[in-house]
Amino acid sequence: MRKTTLLFFYCMISLLCKAQMVHTGKVTDENGKPLRGVTVTAGKNIFSTITDSAGSYFISREIGNADLSFSHVGFLSSTTSAGQAFGNIIKLYRNNEFLDETIVTAFENNTTLNRVPAAVSVLGKTLLNRYGGQSFVAAINTVPGVKMDERSPGSYRLSIRGNLLRSTFGVRNVKVYWNGIPFTDASGNTYFNQLSQENIGRIEIIKGPSGSMYGSGTGGVVLLGTSLPVTREKTISVNAAAGSYGMFSTGAAYTQSGTNATSLSFQHQQSDGYRVQTNMRRDVANYTGSYRINSRQRIHANVFYSDLFYQTPGGLTIAELSANPRQARPAAGAFPGAVTQKAAIYLKTIYAGISHEYEYGRWSHTSALYGSYTDFKNPTIRNYEDKYERGIGGRTVSKYKGKTLAHTFGGEYQSGFVNTSVHGNRSGIKDTLQYHDKIQSRQFNIFLQSEYSPVRNFSVTAGVSYNNFHYGFRRLSEAQKRSSDFTPQFVPRIAASLKLGQSYLYANVSKGYSPPSIDEVHASDGIFNTGLKAESAFHYETGIRTIILPNKLWLDGSIYLFQLRNTIVSRRDSGGADYYVNAGKTRQAGVEVGLIYLPVNNQVDFVRQLKLRVNYTYIHARFGQYQQGVNTYDGNRLTGTPPDVLIGAADISTAPGIYLNLTYNYTARLPVNDANTFFATSYNLFIAKAGYKINFRQKASADIYAAYEHSFNTPYSLGNDLNAAGNRFFNPSAPSTFTVGARFGFTVK
Repeated sequence: MRKTTLLFFYCMISLLCKAQMVHTGKVTDENGKPLRGVTVTAGKNIFSTITDSAGSYFISREIGNADLSFSHVGFLSSTTSAGQAFGNIIKLYRNNEFLDETIVTAFENNTTLNRVPAAVSVLGKTLLNRYGGQSFVAAINTVPGVKMDERSPGSYRLSIRGNLLRSTFGVRNVKVYWNGIPFTDASGNTYFNQLSQENIGRIEIIKGPSGSMYGSGTGGVVLLGTSLPVTREKTISVNAAAGSYGMFSTGAAYTQSGTNATSLSFQHQQSDGYRVQTNMRRDVANYTGSYRINSRQRIHANVFYSDLFYQTPGGLTIAELSANPRQARPAAGAFPGAVTQKAAIYLKTIYAGISHEYEYGRWSHTSALYGSYTDFKNPTIRNYEDKYERGIGGRTVSKYKGKTLAHTFGGEYQSGFVNTSVHGNRSGIKDTLQYHDKIQSRQFNIFLQSEYSPVRNFSVTAGVSYNNFHYGFRRLSEAQKRSSDFTPQFVPRIAASLKLGQSYLYANVSKGYSPPSIDEVHASDGIFNTGLKAESAFHYETGIRTIILPNKLWLDGSIYLFQLRNTIVSRRDSGGADYYVNAGKTRQAGVEVGLIYLPVNNQVDFVRQLKLRVNYTYIHARFGQYQQGVNTYDGNRLTGTPPDVLIGAADISTAPGIYLNLTYNYTARLPVNDANTFFATSYNLFIAKAGYKINFRQKASADIYAAYEHSFNTPYSLGNDLNAAGNRFFNPSAPSTFTVGARFGFTVK
């Protein structure tokens, strides 16, 4: 009888406990740190609670298998069923849009953006996708101090703080890494246009010289990252979009995530373009993998293949622009037009990189290797270039993290080989051989950086690198070999960071060093220019990042002075061939300000989030000492650099999943030649994207959207030809475009 009574009371107590404590769980960040203050909502506001200091939550009422929503300021919201969440750890991932939460890898710090003593901007996947376009241009152009040009679909240039003079096409004087592995080749070129927006999960942009850690370059550094989810799941995603001027894109991706993660994707894009002779087609296949060997070791792999074709319409004079902005460059004198010569670029590249991470106590070590092959064909107005490039390289980084001292040291080596032949161009067909050259490039740097934090809120960082560059040249029709060796350079940097309340102050001084790229030493005029010197620079910067209103208002501002010597500038002869010269000194001073205001951020009201952003850039960029023949351009405005850029943006998301993204871009007029006798007009650009996102019980998701882009100034240009012969500076852009698209995701077992 006593046993029966005890069993009865035990069952009653168990039932009561179950009734009173139906559901429990824990919430952490992506690093496993408990999150306090996370709002946990069951169903459609059936019940809500908040996690405690241990990240734990308790729901003491029956909710069945209702969906649980987890939301926290600065983190991406997550939804799962109560059954899946019960007894498990829910991880929330940082939004990467707010200054106090953003984690960056710049200068190998792997810390929050606030603690990095440098001007760094981050574009996460949300920002990259908010414009509805099929290129990086709109997103990157919202970053203070950064300007990306697109002279025609597929033709990109990148300028950081006014450093555009060297980039007649492509990305130069900016070092680019992808998942920590060099993407810029040994010759100093980066084929950024080979990348599809779908390949990249985040972009970090370091403004100003960063050679103490990343080698050559006075413009800055771009760190590309691929996003691989950590949660255990298999997903399939598909996307498609269509728009004005024959734009169409489609793609698919398969991702298997967890301890070992794999991603396979393919993306196709095509466009007829606004102007005649601006067709574009790009096919991109990408594999990314991350594999855990044991608790201390992990291997990452990235294989990328791109097949890109785009036509080059050529620049127009003011008269041609006024007569018909959609025309391609017409025939002039002895030179036929762009259509007759079938001017275009054919670019195929395969790139493979692998890295190994090893952690042991306070030490960590990463080693990476890559190899690349590029097939490049370029029929132009005046000739037909056919070349292939091979490249190999590696980077190794070791880090020690102590209580007050941290050290980072390592090195980077790159080698490249270019085989280029130039022929006559007979209506897009290779004609008589003009010359055939072989060029070798080699560069390496060794770097060391130390950080000292004597007290909690103050740190000093000092770094230095040793850089060595060599170019070898041989024209097959000549017996003589030539080379261009640049004096090895030590490139130092020193920086300090101080926290005062909710504000982080920083200052840094750095030296920049940038030898010319292969395409500058050996430009399209066919001359190997051994007289071209490396650029050098001194850079002074101070800035502040502060939380004006907690969880509401953030400010990121910087002021800098950039002094450049042996400035490399482009020239174009009467036949359209490019060549480069050193042009004395330039002086660039600027102010960059970014504000983020979050007046609404909740999981209850109809309007779940309202986010406002304002970014402003001011650059006072002038030639210091610049003599061109008998002309003196001292004091002239720096070619290709707008003095003012203002960006305003508003994002609204609602409970049903309807969202609206609005962007306004004002870019001031800019000089297109060194003499400052021709200017590109200012423009006011408006971009709107509206869409509907819906999740189907964690098994499927959809995002259907429409985007509209309109310029209030016509004609206008997103990219001009600088110092062009015959005053053919202007590449007009489409005054308006419209795009519709959809993304679908499916979770599979």
